[in-house]
This record gives sequence, C-alpha cells and structure tokens, in this order.
Amino acid sequence: FGDSFLLEQFFENNSLASLLKDVFCDYKELIAVLVYYRLCYPSAMRYLSLWYDGNFASIKYPDIKVSSQRTSDFLRVLGTETLQRSFFAAYLPKFSKNNKGSIIDATSLPNQIHMPLTAWGKSGEEIDKQIRFLIVVDKNSEDPLFFRHYAGNIVDVSTLKTTIDELKVYGIKETYVYLDAGFFSEDNIKDLYTNRMNFLTRLPSIRVLYKELIKKHAGDLEKYDNMVRYGKRGLFIKQIKIKLFGKKAYAHIVLDPERKGRETGKLVLNVADEKEKDTEELEYKLKTRGLMILVSSFAMKKAEVVPAYYIRQTAEKMFGFSKDDLKILPLRVHSEETLRGLLFLQFIALIAYVRLKKKLGKKYAVEQALLTMRNLKAKIYDKELLVSELTKQQKQICEKIGIIVPKSLGI
Repeated sequence: FGDSFLLEQFFENNSLASLLKDVFCDYKELIAVLVYYRLCYPSAMRYLSLWYDGNFASIKYPDIKVSSQRTSDFLRVLGTETLQRSFFAAYLPKFSKNNKGSIIDATSLPNQIHMPLTAWGKSGEEIDKQIRFLIVVDKNSEDPLFFRHYAGNIVDVSTLKTTIDELKVYGIKETYVYLDAGFFSEDNIKDLYTNRMNFLTRLPSIRVLYKELIKKHAGDLEKYDNMVRYGKRGLFIKQIKIKLFGKKAYAHIVLDPERKGRETGKLVLNVADEKEKDTEELEYKLKTRGLMILVSSFAMKKAEVVPAYYIRQTAEKMFGFSKDDLKILPLRVHSEETLRGLLFLQFIALIAYVRLKKKLGKKYAVEQALLTMRNLKAKIYDKELLVSELTKQQKQICEKIGIIVPKSLGI
C-alpha cells in the first residue's frame, strides 16, 4: 500500500497529477500507474501486471488495462510527436524557473534493436551499437527540462543548434549554457555568439588553440598569483584573453597538482624503458599532465571557474539516475515507436524522481524511502481499506514528503 499511496499524494501536492491530467486526458490514470511502476519497481514492462495486482494502484485505478499488449500499444501512443509536444508545451512554462542557465549533455544507450536509430557509435573509448540520449537540465533547480534522442552515429556536436532551437519553440530563451567538450565546434561557438548566449565549455585537446596555449603558458602556471582553493583541493588557474573563431573570449588554464603527479608518474613508467623516444612529443605530454583548458565567452573570477564547469555534472547525475535507479537499460522494445514512448515515460519518471529526491533530502534515498513505504500494508474489505500502523521510519518519510496516511480509505 505505502509506496504508491506516497507517490499518489506527492503527485497531487506537486502539481504533477494536474500536469498528467491536462496532457494525457483519458490516459491520465494509465500514465500515472506506469510512472509509479518505474519508480517503485523499475523492471521489464512485462511484469507490470504482477506488480499492479498486488499494489494499491489496482485499488486506486481499478479500471485500467495493464496487459503486455495494452502497455505496448500505449508506449506507441506516448511515442507520438504530437503528444510529446503537448507535454513540453504544458510542462516547461509551468515547471521551469529558467533563463538562469542550462546544462546540455548526452549519453549512449547501447542496444541490439533492429531499427535505423541503432547505429555504431563511439562513447568514450568504447564503440557500440547505440542510440544517443540528450538531456537539458536547469542549472538552478537541477530539474530535467527536455530530452531528445538521435541515431548512435550522429555526433553530439551536430545536435546543439537543433536542441537550442527546440527549447526556443517552448519559450526557453537561454542566456547561458554549460557544455561538454563534445559540443565544441566552430559552427556551434559562432551560433552561440550570434544568439547572444554566454557559454562555458572545455576546449578539446585536439584543437590547435589548445596546443598553442599549452606551449605558451603551461610552463609558468605554478605561481602564487595563480593559486586557487577548490574545496579541499589546491589548483593553479591562469586566465588569458583570446580570440575564439574571431570572437572575444577567455581561456582558463587549470592545473591540478595532485592529478599532475599521478599522470606524470604513469607517463614516466610507460616511456622510461622505450629505446626510441620522440623527445619533443614527450615534453609536450609532460606539460599537459594534470591540465584542462576551459573557455568562456565572458570574464570570470578565478575561484568561480572550476565550480561553474562542474555544474555540468548535474546532467551526468541525471544519466546515473536514469541508468542505475530507473533502469533505462537494457532497452526492452522492438520498434522505434515504442522506443520513443519508453524514453518519454522514463523522462517523466526522472522528473518525479528528482523532485522526490529533493523533498526527501539527504537522510533517505528515493529507493530506500519507497521500499520502506512498500512495507506499509493494508487490508481490503468490501467497502473500505484498513491501513496498518506506521513504523518510525515510515512516519519520518511521510513527514518529509508532507503527507498524512489515513487509518482507513473508502473503496
């Protein structure tokens, strides 16, 4: 009883229930049950009916059909462009407190589904058959704002303009974006300047500008004037005004002494026994140990550079929640239509997950809270449902969420 009752009350108190009702209309109860399932028991959709039969959801929403065929049909409905546009048109203006900065990042979703979207692509050092899953996160609230997916052989760098254009359609007119190095290109940077959007990103090490800055400035980084404290770490940061594709910009050369020591030691071990050495190449590699170069379209205080860049990790946390907590992988679908629907369902579940996590604070993880509440049982009689006594932990969770559990409910 307790897990889905908590979610039902939480959705009501946070306007998520009204959002689902406005967008999904006749399907509002089915989408609610599917989202509850993804949060409470993120497993294969074929087990949905087993979960539903033994859960309060079947009492709260008794008239919905949750067979495998019905679920597959509904995923195809969720995958329609019209419905997804309706959702974002309703969600973004009401739930987004934006225009203070967005984080844009993408991850790979490996799969063996036979469809045009699944293609060979590179993710880190791995090459897999995959699709790409892009997410936009609000910098201040850390709420997921938007998602896209595209073929695994499309590089991230070519997707930025389309993503920003789509956000504009929904009224999100950003002034500041945080980007990974995978989105760095001349076209993207020029487009950001044209749209008067400030940015902070990492300069890829393969760029000529990166190599020029290393050769010119890496040798004199470790000076008192360049010292910066970052948490419990000490860094050196040197800032230089640069021209970035003809535009005024700023380079921030960041040296982490601890990382430099580890990487230098590893390099020495790798090359010490080599008989033939390219001395010039080795000297350059030594200069780059422990270094990264960030570029921004505006001036920044040294102490703010690294914390601002690591805000980008918020998007990586979203991918972690999706993969580890909501079990987006493996992708158990057989067509592009159902895939689009499943990703959309996962995105809605992610919105609820993030909001629930913030409400619970640090004492309880979402999974821990839902499992604890799952142990709250109820007995069903002809006309009412009697709820068991709450444990101390269950009471604490309900207080954090701001809900009251009744002793009985009419059926």
